[in-house]
Amino acid sequence: MAEKEKPYKIVVGIFDTITKDIRDSIKTNCENSKPLGVGVYTDECCETSLYTHPLKPTIHRLQIAEGLNGVIFTFPVDSILPADIEREAAIAYQNYLEEIKQIEGLKKYKAGFVIGSFDLLHAGHIENINLASAMCKDLYVVVKTDERIFDRKKKQPVQNTTERAAVLMSLKQVKGVLYYDLDSNRRDVIQNVIAQYEKDHPGEILEEKDIVAIFGEDLKEKEEERKRRGDWGDVNIEITPRPADKMRTVSSSSYKRTMETNGGLASYEKRESESLIDETRAKANESREDDEQSK
Repeated sequence: MAEKEKPYKIVVGIFDTITKDIRDSIKTNCENSKPLGVGVYTDECCETSLYTHPLKPTIHRLQIAEGLNGVIFTFPVDSILPADIEREAAIAYQNYLEEIKQIEGLKKYKAGFVIGSFDLLHAGHIENINLASAMCKDLYVVVKTDERIFDRKKKQPVQNTTERAAVLMSLKQVKGVLYYDLDSNRRDVIQNVIAQYEKDHPGEILEEKDIVAIFGEDLKEKEEERKRRGDWGDVNIEITPRPADKMRTVSSSSYKRTMETNGGLASYEKRESESLIDETRAKANESREDDEQSK
């Protein structure tokens, strides 16, 4: 299919860490009417063609890519050859067209929120955010600030508050990001959600009974006890599955340990940028090269 006839655009990368380059690329390539597809290099392709070992498995990196705002379809990439990438993209696009009929069901609540550090976004975060989003019209993510994390765990996060918030705002299921700072309590969280929702929907009033707080099952007993004590007021509590065996391998702490032994965050971010294939940038580079040759 000729480039001018292609009904979609694609970005290809590793998608281990959602760097600024990744976010900017997605945003730039969304600035036209064509659906955007994301190709994610498989583990084998990373090792045999890019000579690097990904932090997260292919299936989890695909989930992260699919969760990004503006991404319509995703596909695994087993080759660095442009023709092979284009063939896989075309197949994925056709699959997207076949599934486009699926319509979001009725949402149970007007607004909902999840709370967390989200330090190194991973597939478990995406899965929980997707489950939470299915329950409410607008989903807000409440991010624990660097100061709060250090006060509770005596550790600095790998990514600072600003970077973690930027990554979360790039997710299509997230309406907005709020902050859980050192001096915040649960009542503050509720009031901040209400204030942001009413700002997003001028003239509409949001009551606590129309809000849901979503937690993983590892926090079930603790948060349900807080609900009984009245800490959450009239806000509803919903629990999502979070199997302990999965959390041992799909968790920020496990990825941090691996990252620390392989050069730290900077090395992963550098690799991410170097592996990124972006059609918009490629065209800009071609244009610059043509200009230089014509001089």
